[in-house]
Amino acid sequence: MAGSGQSAGAATTVPARAQHPTLVDVARQANVSASTASRALQDSPRISEPTKRRVRAAARKLGYEPNRIARSLRTRSANFVGIVVPDIGIGFYSRVVKGAGDVLEKAGYQMLVMSTEREAERERKALRTLLEHRVDGILLATSGGVTNLPRGLVVFFDNIVPDVGVANVALANRAGMGLLVEHLAGHGHERIAYIGGPVSSTSGEERLDGFRRSIARLGLAELPGSTQIGDAVWSSASGAEAMRRLLELPTPPTAVVAASDTLALGAMQACRDAGLRVPADVALASFDDPAFGELLDPPITALARNDRRLGELAASLVLHALEVGVDGPPSEVRVPVELAVRRSCGCP
Repeated sequence: MAGSGQSAGAATTVPARAQHPTLVDVARQANVSASTASRALQDSPRISEPTKRRVRAAARKLGYEPNRIARSLRTRSANFVGIVVPDIGIGFYSRVVKGAGDVLEKAGYQMLVMSTEREAERERKALRTLLEHRVDGILLATSGGVTNLPRGLVVFFDNIVPDVGVANVALANRAGMGLLVEHLAGHGHERIAYIGGPVSSTSGEERLDGFRRSIARLGLAELPGSTQIGDAVWSSASGAEAMRRLLELPTPPTAVVAASDTLALGAMQACRDAGLRVPADVALASFDDPAFGELLDPPITALARNDRRLGELAASLVLHALEVGVDGPPSEVRVPVELAVRRSCGCP
């Protein structure tokens, strides 16, 4: 499940480790571009001998090692990248870790995976442990409030942390929510409700915002009580309780969008407990696509996503930063989603 991070309240500070000199540092010292410095260190015939000597001298002065992967193969020592997630038992995070692991392994790195169970103190300890063991990089799905991380070390995924780290990689939350709302409206639904996780996380905030923007764009009204925000763990129990509150409204919704698969499953169970049929009485769609979504009765309409691709991108970005350094503000990468239409929305 994506977007299950929660705010940790007060900002968390972790100790910064000493930074390895980067190719960008060498280039600046030698007064050349990073690409020129890279070619010079690789003894490219395209670079003049005086430039090569200048770049090599800069590298020696800074203690720069131009190819950590080759060094690890020569010395038979292992490079490590840490991956910190709120809950490795959730399918979304395990798939992201798998995708990241494929990229890191091919590059000669090993993973150190740590699960925080969404606890701020456990996240703080995990980050401190990784930094003390001098990992080369960190992929972090933070619970929020993390500060003072080394500039060229961390790639955030799932939750966006502006102006910190190397890059942010996340799903296209607003656009994906728009696909779900527009599809339900296409069935003729005008009373569409929302069940979401806490807005203290990036995913929670963006999915709620995407729902509201889509409702407004379609000229529909956001009815009182039709937006239900669940607890901090995005659980099926939270989804069921939110659905029960929606069904108790004077004018219940005819369709519901759930911001995660677990919330959607809870909502579906609450409908059954109330003697209602999905989709005949209440249409249902989910942002997350459960691994068994096609096997449910009815199969659930959801967003098909490539979670492994998200992990691959995050790992590639941290490897790129390790090789060429970081120059400029953190980049932001959004992984697209597609609508997987099944019967829970009313489609045959």
